[in-house]
Amino acid sequence: MRAIRMHDYGGPDVLRLDDVPVPEPAAGQVRVRVHATGINPFEWKLREGRMRGRIELQLPHIPGFDVTGVIDKLGPEVSGWSEGDEVIAALNRSAQGGYADYAVASAEDVVRKPASLSFEAATGLLTPAATAYRFLVELAEVKAGQNVFIHGGAGGVGSAAVQIAKALGAHVTTTASTYNIDYLRGLGADEVINYRRYRFEDYIGQADVVLDNVGGDTLARTPAAMKRGAVLVSPAGVPNAEEVEKAGVRTPSTAWNTGAAFGPRIQKLVDLVNAGKLRVNVDKAFRLEDAAAAQELSQQGHARGKLVLKVHS
Repeated sequence: MRAIRMHDYGGPDVLRLDDVPVPEPAAGQVRVRVHATGINPFEWKLREGRMRGRIELQLPHIPGFDVTGVIDKLGPEVSGWSEGDEVIAALNRSAQGGYADYAVASAEDVVRKPASLSFEAATGLLTPAATAYRFLVELAEVKAGQNVFIHGGAGGVGSAAVQIAKALGAHVTTTASTYNIDYLRGLGADEVINYRRYRFEDYIGQADVVLDNVGGDTLARTPAAMKRGAVLVSPAGVPNAEEVEKAGVRTPSTAWNTGAAFGPRIQKLVDLVNAGKLRVNVDKAFRLEDAAAAQELSQQGHARGKLVLKVHS
């Protein structure tokens, strides 16, 4: 099969299109003929070696955590699935990733693809939407009537976060460039702040929960602008402990059980899709062989919604 493999740590040039054996599903696994795989910032950060010391890859490595496609083979001890089922599969617990014609995943990390979503759009229910769900629901415990402020609402995580917070009954304020203001209002945001014209510090003070998808200077400036007792969560970085303590802001622990099944969390997102409360915008779809260009675009940080590799039709 075709597979994009990372042969070393470094720039996009370390990604190569190779011919490799088709993987066989082990006990408890299914094999998926990949229709689409998502592009996530975490993948180019891994490629650059930013996670070394915490995550060591066995090179050459096939990147990619999110795939959608059709089950084409069941491993031993798998029940509840059949060949031909259209699925969404998280590969976080798999040895190799989804930038390939085929991928294997634990059956516990697989859910049925909503009929209303294309294979490309359904990749957005994995890392992006699952991240938003984890930080807003499981960590920040957002409740109806709260004010939620989201830094960077237009990307994959931000787009999902706006809709999840609205589904929970929150009042949602988010930041964006002029280009994305109408897009985010269409997703349900109550207020959209043009970060190029206005300082977020002037709007964040009433927030009960702040979700930061930007990191860097934005995250560094955020605690001091928040009200005491508010909750700050960020998949984009770790806030400064001294600033957090000085501001009286709460930051829930992001530690989690890496051995836990992903299926239940993804199913919650599928339920939101089926209820008409969550949709995914695909910004751009690339061919498998153009994975390096896709990661470069992801690294620029200006995608509106999801970037994907389209592998099979």
